Amino acid sequence: MNVFNRIVTTLLIVAVGIAVIALAVAPDQALATARLGLERLAAVLEALAALQPAWLFPLMRGLVAALATVALVVLLWLELRRPRTPAARVRLSSGGQATVTADSIGRRVAWHVDQLADVVSVEPEVRPHGNSVDVRLRLETAPDTDVPMKTEEVMALTREVVERQLGLQLRKLQVEIHHADFPEAPPGSGQRGL
Repeated sequence: MNVFNRIVTTLLIVAVGIAVIALAVAPDQALATARLGLERLAAVLEALAALQPAWLFPLMRGLVAALATVALVVLLWLELRRPRTPAARVRLSSGGQATVTADSIGRRVAWHVDQLADVVSVEPEVRPHGNSVDVRLRLETAPDTDVPMKTEEVMALTREVVERQLGLQLRKLQVEIHHADFPEAPPGSGQRGL
């Protein structure tokens, strides 16, 4: 919806801008051009109406008006409705229920994972599904990190945070590791950076 909104907004701004500039620079000529365009449109519509049976053209106009009204109402509803904050539901042993936003889950997991040795940075992506979540972590680690061992450590910690501390089910967990660059060897050492 964001891309559609940007396109429509850009087109409207350009159209209004051109109209305002034309009216400011040459108001008589701009209004005459607009009048001529509307007259030509009216002539085209009259020609179309003459080619169709008498009942078809009013039916087509009514159908176009109905479709335009439905499209406008749907677009206004999509624009004005409040976007739902993605959240996961936590079922409590007392029978109650709480919700935790995806952003909060991601920050908590990132904070804990960032405390691990050799982790430079963490970018979490959390997608709630009822009382379960999908978690995707993008890690930047030290260049000499043992990938299988670090991945297992990150996965175990994430499972601990999500399932034990937050009371949610971890449905899917994906860890992407990117190594930081190796430091360059000092000049004259005879070694090259890896």
